Formats: sequence, C-alpha cells, structure tokens
Amino acid sequence: MFTHLLIATLSLALTTQAAAARGFATAPAASQEERIGHRNDDRARLRKVLAARRAKNLAAFRAYVRAGRYPHNQLTPGELNIWIDAAGNKCAAATMIWASGARDLVTQVAADDNAIRLATVTAGPLLDWIVTSGLTHDEVVLIQRPFIGRPGGPPRPLPGRPLVDWRLAADRALRVKYDAILRELERSRAASLDAAVDALVAHPELVASLLGR
Repeated sequence: MFTHLLIATLSLALTTQAAAARGFATAPAASQEERIGHRNDDRARLRKVLAARRAKNLAAFRAYVRAGRYPHNQLTPGELNIWIDAAGNKCAAATMIWASGARDLVTQVAADDNAIRLATVTAGPLLDWIVTSGLTHDEVVLIQRPFIGRPGGPPRPLPGRPLVDWRLAADRALRVKYDAILRELERSRAASLDAAVDALVAHPELVASLLGR
C-alpha cells in the first residue's frame, strides 16, 4: 500500500511540475485591455511618424509654390497632368516625392507615364509613398493640379492692357490655387492625420517597416 501511495505522490508531483513548467514556458494571453492598449500605442506612434512626414512634405510643397517653377503644358490647350516637363520642371507631387528622397520613384513614374493621374493609383510603390506620406490620398490628388496649355489661335491683347505670356498667366493662376490648397491642408491637419493612420493600418507590412519591426 505504501508503494502505491508513493507512486501516486510522485505522479502528482510530476504532474504539478509539468504544469508549472508549461506555465513558465508560455506567457499568459494578453487581456483585451492590453491588446487595445498596444493598438492605441501603435496608433500614437504611427501618428507621430506621419505627422513628421506630413510636415516635411508640406514644407517641400510650400517651397515649390514660392519658387514658381511649374511645368508648362505645351501639348494641348486643355488641362493635362504633367509629371516632369521638357524643361525638367516637376509637378508639385513629384517635387514632394523627390524631396523625400524617393528620386528613383520619380524618375520611374516619368518614364512609365508622364501624364499620370494620382487619383488612379491603387497599388505599387507610388501608393506606398502616398500611404506613408502623412497626407491622405485625396490630399495628394488635390496637390497634383493639371496644367492649362497654350490657348488656341493667336494671342489677343485686351484694349489698354499689355499682352501677357500665356505661361506667366498659367503660373499666376496656379499660385492662387496652390495658396488656397495650402490653407486647406493646414486647416484639416488633425482630421487628415487620423485618416492617414486609418489608411496606413490597412497595410501591415508598411506599419511594420515604419515601427521598425
């Protein structure tokens, strides 16, 4: 009987030790509150990263607007998106991407489709840049203004007014639009950053890259 009692005692001890070992080997599952906390921490970190990128990109856009070296549409009298014109002038979106360091991307886009419309971009490196830019897709599309081409027919000066080069007139009109866009982007900063984070979390691989995982 003593032998049976000893065997039972040893068996119980081994079972207890095994359970304890499993408890040490496997961390307890995170509670719902902890998981929510981690998600909130990640969102806060992502928002901080995107806020810095947004500020840098808008600084590049602002400098572009002030410089006034915009592409000119020599191809059509209507509106046309031009990534880089024959003189090497980049559009506002291309300028931001170039200033961010993604110069190969700017060059590749020009080679693939120099009249690209960013509103139609749904995948690939260009979308990755947009999603990690701190700007929403709609904001980047708003920044990428099309360019008005040379008016058809010979220029017609108005009575009492000097003839203005069509390119200068186009540049002035663009400057007015760009200034309004900059004001709107500043006004909507907080809501846009929230939307940018929402868009980014749909791309786990980009999140992991930004958070250094």
